[in-house]
Amino acid sequence: MQPFGETVLAWRLARGMTQAELGRAARIPRPNLSAIERGDREVTLKTLRALALALDVRPGVLADGIPPEAGGRPLSRTRLERIARVTVRGGGAINPREAALVGHLRRTLSATIDVPRTGRKARSPAAADRAYFQLRTSESAETVASLVDRVRLEIERR
Repeated sequence: MQPFGETVLAWRLARGMTQAELGRAARIPRPNLSAIERGDREVTLKTLRALALALDVRPGVLADGIPPEAGGRPLSRTRLERIARVTVRGGGAINPREAALVGHLRRTLSATIDVPRTGRKARSPAAADRAYFQLRTSESAETVASLVDRVRLEIERR
């Protein structure tokens, strides 16, 4: 179970929505939604229902702090190693789930480790924090730890 604001944020990101989009759908001003996601604002039952409807989840899911499903089936050792290799070296044909994990890993580690970026500016610590949040809400803690360890090993091999 996670705090209410983090649960709303996780579901918003899982749905691919911006704060402005969710705010419009739920009829909540974007600054208020931002405060809710940060945990700086309490919500009424009316607001909880509006958020749940806009996110297409049951209000109890948000109230109970249940994050979106973690990635589905566990990743095999081969897939974990491929994701780590592609994160560090680039290339390789991967499926959409793996591509999303590679992106999250690159953004997460970009604040501390030099990983290949295709001509992009250095990432901010805030972007790295957001990517790590997306990573840990989309996969199990064991998968995230394994991926980070494998990426670090792959970097050492370079």
